[in-house]
Amino acid sequence: MPSLNYKLFYISITSAFLTLSSQAAMAQDSHEAPCQSCGVTTKDYSHLDWYPSVPAGDNAYCGGRYIEPDFPEASSDPIQSLPVEINAEQGISHLGQGTELSGSVKVVQGQRSLFSSQARIDQATGRIELEGGATYREPGLLLTGKNALSNTNSLETTLNEAEYVLHEKGIRGSVAKVTRNEDSTLTIKKGTYTQCPPGVNSWQVAAGEIHLNPESGFGSAKHATLRVGDVPILYLPYFYFPIDDRRHSGFLYPSLKYSDSEGFDIATPYYFNIAPNMDDTLTPRLLEKRGLMLENEFRYMDQFSTNTLSTAYLPNDRIEEKDRWLLGIRHFGQPSTRMRSSINYTHVSDDDYFDDLGSDLNISEESHLNRNGSLAYYGNQWQAEFILQSYQTIDDSLTPYRRLPELRLLGQPSIGPDWLSFSYFANYTKFDRDLSGLIGSDRIIGDRLHIEPKLSATFRNTWGYIKPSIKYWHTEYSLDNQLPGVTDSPSVSAPVLSLDTGIYLDKNTTLFGTQYQQTLEPRLFFLYVPEEEQDAAPDFDTDLYRFNYSALFRDNRFSGYDRIGDTQQVSFGVTSRLFDQSGKETVSASVGQALYFRDRVAHLPDGTIERSDYSDIATQINWRPNKRINVSFNGNFSPNQLQNTENNFSVRYQEDLNHIVSLSYRFTEDTREQSTASFIWPISKHWSSLGVWQYDWQKEDDVDLAFGLEYESCCWKTRLITRRWQKDNDEKDTAFYLQFVLKGLGSFGSSGGSDFVEKITGFEQREETNAYF
Repeated sequence: MPSLNYKLFYISITSAFLTLSSQAAMAQDSHEAPCQSCGVTTKDYSHLDWYPSVPAGDNAYCGGRYIEPDFPEASSDPIQSLPVEINAEQGISHLGQGTELSGSVKVVQGQRSLFSSQARIDQATGRIELEGGATYREPGLLLTGKNALSNTNSLETTLNEAEYVLHEKGIRGSVAKVTRNEDSTLTIKKGTYTQCPPGVNSWQVAAGEIHLNPESGFGSAKHATLRVGDVPILYLPYFYFPIDDRRHSGFLYPSLKYSDSEGFDIATPYYFNIAPNMDDTLTPRLLEKRGLMLENEFRYMDQFSTNTLSTAYLPNDRIEEKDRWLLGIRHFGQPSTRMRSSINYTHVSDDDYFDDLGSDLNISEESHLNRNGSLAYYGNQWQAEFILQSYQTIDDSLTPYRRLPELRLLGQPSIGPDWLSFSYFANYTKFDRDLSGLIGSDRIIGDRLHIEPKLSATFRNTWGYIKPSIKYWHTEYSLDNQLPGVTDSPSVSAPVLSLDTGIYLDKNTTLFGTQYQQTLEPRLFFLYVPEEEQDAAPDFDTDLYRFNYSALFRDNRFSGYDRIGDTQQVSFGVTSRLFDQSGKETVSASVGQALYFRDRVAHLPDGTIERSDYSDIATQINWRPNKRINVSFNGNFSPNQLQNTENNFSVRYQEDLNHIVSLSYRFTEDTREQSTASFIWPISKHWSSLGVWQYDWQKEDDVDLAFGLEYESCCWKTRLITRRWQKDNDEKDTAFYLQFVLKGLGSFGSSGGSDFVEKITGFEQREETNAYF
């Protein structure tokens, strides 16, 4: 006995009455009951710790979950040194030949336990043979089968004609033989692997040998066949796969897409887990009509920065008859607690790269590919930033300016009492651009210096506020390629005087039998900016703000620093809100208008003098009657005929991430009229539908039309989407996207493209929440 390191060896023998009582109790305690017949499961699968009556938590499709029994408290001592406790109804010891046990045999050592109806123990070697149904348990692992062989010294346990469960990830299977090895791994002979619940084999991997390593998070299978239902669909002589959510090197699951213009597009990414702070994904893509393409994304992170290098190469595109490539660099850093750095650089071989090839790399697909770098320093009451910015333009109709470099300095130092504030802003930028094909004022390049100090006083009370401000606007230039007869060093200086004041009133009211707190918030905004000569100033980065309710209270109608909007005006607005008894805002409505006392002369090169005495009437309404419905409206109306000149209307219903309907309508007089409808909605417990319809009312044509169906069960999910959309060249294209997920193995197929995803309200949040797509 000492050789076994047994500190306790206890056999309990009871009377026949106690035997019957204990058997009845054991039959009710499924945590300890062994498999009563080899390989035959009970109707309710409780012998596998599966309880269908228990809510399944986040996965409502399973109708149950695994629940482990309680275990003894873990010991810090090696398990071989822990005492072994043995209970049975009968025991017979044979001198030099061990001990035979029968009747509810239970062997416990630390958090490991064995159960059977019969057992034979060799005290000299630590060998334990179990017959008549055997069960092995430890935290996170259950093995149950016809018979078992275990050893208290080597900690190795083998069961024949058995089933196994790894509770945390819901992994289970049936095997001819399973061994729990000394290193806590599992070796399975002629067995299966699945994450479907007991009694459901929607998919499983059947193999001659399976090895599962919970510590590394990986499994491997030899001579493996993937079965969907009873149909074998894939044979692999060797299969290496993850069994948890940790990062591992290996093949990710392929992507499949088909479109009329491109044919089949198949991608098979391989992931390299180089180090905890470094990885790489290499993706070969086979494009049916173009050839073989390679994409690669390398990521590196340290305590100061995160970095991504993206590359792609398609040699000798069979359609374009030229090489196609992409290079992308992203960096975000914090060299010190007061410094920030960033780099965002993208370069492609040609203007049609994204239209023709797309990309699953972390790259923005815009008409201007941004190339910028910045370094910022944050002081206590000030900050400075150095910026370099240029673009690769893939839209030949536009040629943006490069900023090489741009310097910014801003601050808000304390100068006295809290009601008095002072701020300053300074900006120096050197503008340059490609002058090919440009004429006239479009060829102007040069330097710009802008300075903007501001002094404000804010007097606030419970019933309202008043805020006078004075700001000095100064911009000067040193220009090249200026128009003939126009100075190449123009400057603009102007004071900006404003007075912002508002009143807050509230009362209790009852609407439709519900009590609310209603507010009335009138607001007056006086603004004076003298007229200054600005025709000699170029237009580097300036545009006219879109007019809406918020624009009534801006001190400049232009963005950027090339124009200061001269005006003498007073803006009046009023807002009313309704708050329910919990303090939640249910309705907010605003209406306002500006009165102009003189013409507004300052304008952009393609603009004109504004001579109207009144602005459009701006309105803004938000209504949220409950947690599910949100309605918003922003609209402008002409002051004379009250004709609608611009509006944005949207209504959204969202019960949860699987019940979303969204409608929107955008209208700008003589410019745009489009509507978008999108939805995500379940058809039944397992079926869901999703789609988007974007329509241009001026062109009387669809911009984007897509519809998809999803099916989800406990252990698999599929999505099929058909889409027809208008490309940048106004041509139409049609595509089909198929994605198939075997939960626990991964996803196959394509999600449908980010541009489609962004148009379905709530879709991206749903995808981030869903661990499978």
